[in-house]
Amino acid sequence: MQTVDYGTTTLQFNLSYSNRKTLEIAVYPDQTIWVTAPEEAEMEKIHNKVRKRGRWIVKQLKYFNRFDPLGEHNEYVSGETHCYLGKQYRLKVRQTEGDQSESVKLKSGYFHIWSDNKGVKEYVKQQLDAWYREKAEKKFNARLEECLQTVKKYDIQKPQLQVYSMEKRWGSYTSSQKVLLNPELVKHPVYCIDYVIIHELCHTKHPNHDKEFYRLLNKVLPDWQKRKHKLEKFR
Repeated sequence: MQTVDYGTTTLQFNLSYSNRKTLEIAVYPDQTIWVTAPEEAEMEKIHNKVRKRGRWIVKQLKYFNRFDPLGEHNEYVSGETHCYLGKQYRLKVRQTEGDQSESVKLKSGYFHIWSDNKGVKEYVKQQLDAWYREKAEKKFNARLEECLQTVKKYDIQKPQLQVYSMEKRWGSYTSSQKVLLNPELVKHPVYCIDYVIIHELCHTKHPNHDKEFYRLLNKVLPDWQKRKHKLEKFR
């Protein structure tokens, strides 16, 4: 993570390198700033360029700050929309009766939730979150196997994968050589899930976000920035 002072504001930005002639600056809806620079660009020139675009960057940050993150408004009641693998589904929440068991099922374009406490937001949320986590464990492991084939020629070995809730990150590669993936990621399209997995697999070779890391990521997944943009757009 790089920082640049613009007036009284400190701008933090992620820096990557690619085989391009000009420097690109992007501000995403999650209020992260990404700078893509030519491979031989000097750090001082990169910082000067970011500082020069400071007014525009601050304007974009203020614009995205107007919107609440997706999900904070959820009440977990019938008619509400939730996502799974990039598609939207409406909730149908019902109260269990008699000996009926609680359950969550995805069927015919709806999340069907039978709950012992239909009217309690936190309780229904726990049920749906548990369903997401179960699906995430299966889907992430399946996608890991596919992504390993993509990076096979780069001598990247299979790491241990763990589904782990994180407040501000989609994934992480730990010092104990584990890949952690946020269960919220399963709400997004498969090609976004693959981006996060491949990103973390590249960290098994290059732990830091340095030139070598981005050089490898660009080779393995040339369209990674488009995937990242799509992932962050509806967070």
